[in-house]
Amino acid sequence: MLNHGVPWQYVVTVVFIGTVFFIIALLGSLISGYLNWNSIITVIFLILGFIIIIWIIPTLLNLSRSFYAFLFILLLLQIGTTILAFALHYKSSGLIGECGEFIPDLSDAIYFSITTFTTLGYGDLQPLESHRLTTSYEALSGMASMAIGASLIWLWCQENLIPKEMALFDGDRTNKKTFIEGRIRVRTLTGKEKELYDWMLPPEPGESFYYNTKRKEWIPITKNTIVPENVSKIVIGYEKDFKWYIEILNIFKIFKIFGNNNKSE
Repeated sequence: MLNHGVPWQYVVTVVFIGTVFFIIALLGSLISGYLNWNSIITVIFLILGFIIIIWIIPTLLNLSRSFYAFLFILLLLQIGTTILAFALHYKSSGLIGECGEFIPDLSDAIYFSITTFTTLGYGDLQPLESHRLTTSYEALSGMASMAIGASLIWLWCQENLIPKEMALFDGDRTNKKTFIEGRIRVRTLTGKEKELYDWMLPPEPGESFYYNTKRKEWIPITKNTIVPENVSKIVIGYEKDFKWYIEILNIFKIFKIFGNNNKSE
C-alpha cells in the first residue's frame, strides 16, 4: 500500500477495520462451537482470521517494525480461540474415554483440543463418530498456526541479524571492540527498507552514522569504526552538520583523486 502513494492514515484505518473483522471472526468461531453448529462453520470463521493475519503481517511491518509484538498477540488470540472453539464442539457432543465411558467435561474437552491442535493425539480420548472430521480440521489449523508463528520468528531474527562481517568473532577483528546487538533501522512510516538511503537519521549531538549501500542500512560510527572509502552519505549531529560534512567529504575526494593522478604520472 505504502509503495503506491497511499496516505498512511488510510493504511492505519484499513488495518484497524481488518483487526475488527479479525475479532468478529474469532467471536463467530466461539459462538459456532458453543452452539455446536456444523464444524465447517467454525472452520470458515477461523480461516477468515488466518487470512486477515497473513494480510496484516506485511502491512503492519511496513508501517513500523515495532508491530511485531502486536502480531504475536493476534496469533496467540487465534491459537487460543481455535483450541477453545473446537473444545466447545467436543464438550457439546462429548468424548469417549479409554474404557468406552462418555465424558462431557469441558476440562477434558480442552485437553483433547490441545493435543489435537498440536497433532500429538495420545489416544486416551476419542471423539464421537460425527466429529472425526472436526479433529482433522483442528489439526490443519494447528499446523497453519505453527507455520505463521515460525514465519514471524524468522522475520524477527532476520531483522535483528547484523551482516556476518560485522559479527564480533567473524572476519577481521582488528577494530571490533564491542558487541553489536542489532541493526539500525527506521521504526516509522518509511515504506520499503531499501528506501532508507533517503531517510535522514536524527542523531544526538556527537553521534554519527554512515550508510552501507550493500546492506541498505545505517551503521554507527565509533572511534574504532573504519568507514569505507566509497561512502556516499554520512550523517553527523544534526542536518546542518550533515551539509557541512558532505562538502568537506567531497573536497577530500577531489584532493584524493588529484593526488592519485599525480602519482600515476
